Amino acid sequence: MIRKLERKDKKNWIKLYCGYAKFYEVAMNKEILDTLWEWIHNETHDVSAICYEFEGKIVGIAHYRTMPRPIKGQYIGFLDDLFVEPEFRGQKIAQKLISHLKSLSKANNWDGIRWITHSSNEKAKKLYDKIANNTGFELYELKRD
Repeated sequence: MIRKLERKDKKNWIKLYCGYAKFYEVAMNKEILDTLWEWIHNETHDVSAICYEFEGKIVGIAHYRTMPRPIKGQYIGFLDDLFVEPEFRGQKIAQKLISHLKSLSKANNWDGIRWITHSSNEKAKKLYDKIANNTGFELYELKRD
């Protein structure tokens, strides 16, 4: 079952999000977790979250937001984070979460959904290549000093 992430899900969500951070080798701490959790549950921030629940346990999460696409004069949905518990992979949970986001794109009048993944994430790229178009763009990041 796919549903919105609720406050009661925090403990399970933390486990999943820490797994996501570990996969991408990003340090995680309580401050980051608390900040993101509040963004998800505070309407003044544009971060939303859905989850995949199986037998009362959350086994997959997706964080997303509305993003302007100036060159088209439209909004799109942007998928920031997607993670499925390793023991539940291969059951099309990630595909179901993305499909749910596609339905949200229609409901929100978005032009579509965009996301990025690391070039080394071969398993995810196999799925993404089946269900979406690779835009060919490279991602750059300029850090503040």
